[in-house]
Parts: sequence; structure tokens; C-alpha cells
Amino acid sequence: MPGTHQLIEEFAVPSDIHLGESVHVRIRRDLAFRPGCQLNGNYLVDLHVGASFRLAENYSGLSLRAANEVALRYLLEHVDGIAPDLH
Repeated sequence: MPGTHQLIEEFAVPSDIHLGESVHVRIRRDLAFRPGCQLNGNYLVDLHVGASFRLAENYSGLSLRAANEVALRYLLEHVDGIAPDLH
């Protein structure tokens, strides 16, 4: 459905772990979101490394805080090579 998502943030940074490739992050807000028992929020996160999308991850139904945390953990894992433990 085109036009139902608002782009919040999109960027790419070079990876130190995967040489010659970039880590891409896109956070979007679903404008047609309806609250349900399985979803916590109306934000979607698309993450991938390089052009081949071989390390792609997609998340939906997140709050903005959770979406930012998922993006940060992915960047720490694939750019710096570290990721903090979850409590």
C-alpha cells in the first residue's frame, strides 16, 4: 500500500566488520496502524548489510523507543562488531 508509511529516518554507514559494504537503516511509521493485542506500536524498522540483503532483518509493531534501540543494536553489531547484552 503506497503512501501508508511515513519515513522517519534513513541512513547508511560503512561497516568495519563487512569490508566494502554499508549498513542500511530505515525507520518508518505506519499511518494506517490500528492497535491490536500483538503489536505495541506503529513503527517499522528495516535493516540490512550491503546490496545483497543477505543480513536483512525487518521488525514491525514497535514503539519509537524500541525501534531506535533495535537499530542501535544492529549498528553496534555490524559496524563496530559489538552489541550490548539484553537484560
